[in-house]
Amino acid sequence: MERIEEFVVDGKNFIYIDFSGISANDGFSDLVEVIKPVIAKYPEKSLYTITNIEDTRFDSGSRVIMSEYMKHNSAYVKYGAVIGLDGIKKIITTSAFKMSGRTNMYFASSRENAIEWLLQQE
Repeated sequence: MERIEEFVVDGKNFIYIDFSGISANDGFSDLVEVIKPVIAKYPEKSLYTITNIEDTRFDSGSRVIMSEYMKHNSAYVKYGAVIGLDGIKKIITTSAFKMSGRTNMYFASSRENAIEWLLQQE
């Protein structure tokens, strides 16, 4: 799928997930269901994720979907970064992080910034 890219940098497994431009009612939950088994094929705590949510339109239903998605991923993701947070998205995403119990996330300014930060994590 063109919205999911798997790659390796310095021996670390990365997945780039592109939610950009998707609305809650226009493919958001479909992409979540596609990415779950891709993430689940990795060993526990071995994956580094970069999630792009630029121009994504959330609602209360998508907040629940995102929280459940992050709970699912928590077993596999060692560290993750999110690109595109501003305004209400930052509030919703921060809330979803709290609901999922995840603390291993970074709010990045770009894909390159995300990769740089993730490579520094152990």
